[in-house]
Amino acid sequence: MTRVHRVLFILILVPLTAGFISAQGKIPGLGGPTFKPGLSIEYNPRTIEWDEETSSAMKSLLVLFNAEVELQDGFSVAALAGYSMSNFESLVFRELPISVDLEVGNIGGIVLGAEAEKSLFFWRDFTVFGKGRFLSYFGSESSWTIPGLNVEGSLTGKTNWMQGQIGPMVVYEGFSGFRPYAYIQYNRLWGTFQLEENVLELTGTEEKSISGKSVIGTGIGADYSLTDALNLKAEAAVMPYSGGVDWNLFIKFQYSFQF
Repeated sequence: MTRVHRVLFILILVPLTAGFISAQGKIPGLGGPTFKPGLSIEYNPRTIEWDEETSSAMKSLLVLFNAEVELQDGFSVAALAGYSMSNFESLVFRELPISVDLEVGNIGGIVLGAEAEKSLFFWRDFTVFGKGRFLSYFGSESSWTIPGLNVEGSLTGKTNWMQGQIGPMVVYEGFSGFRPYAYIQYNRLWGTFQLEENVLELTGTEEKSISGKSVIGTGIGADYSLTDALNLKAEAAVMPYSGGVDWNLFIKFQYSFQF
């Protein structure tokens, strides 16, 4: 198990263990923790850097199941699991036996992660939260043909990326059943793309390190209570960088019940 996998395992295990322990012994005065399973869809296009600041686009569509446990009022943890389609558009590999300008296309993969949210302080109708999330994407192995080649040859590639987000969020609590919010956060994306080339007796492997150009994001969103138990959350964010701006759209349905 690699260091990344160990960290990911701990991040997922801790929320689940905390939720289980709290479920066995109810929190005084609260009647037990609240379980909030949810399903979210997120569109996350990012500009990535590779090969000495050469950049291109990476577009990801994520569908995530959110197993959230509110341990006490204002403090919740969650395990995340789902699927993502990631499109890197075009990457250039120059260290292979035959250089390739690869039109990558969509690569499907599993996404695992965890998140936590904690209220920090209150002021009138406003609550300030601290929020963090970590995601890890494990792409499936994909194959491509080598364009313009007159002999037999193939390309096989695999990619992994990770995303870490942390920062404050301000929520307005003055409306009934409607909670608008705004946030600013450190938002970093990094990973690798490995490509193996086979052309007759020639073989070679090249691995690229990729990273998102934007590292600071800000967004607005709102929680809306459709019923006492069913909640809808929608969010939009922008992540500026030198020479451009990335953006993100997010929507989640969530159902709540108490242990």
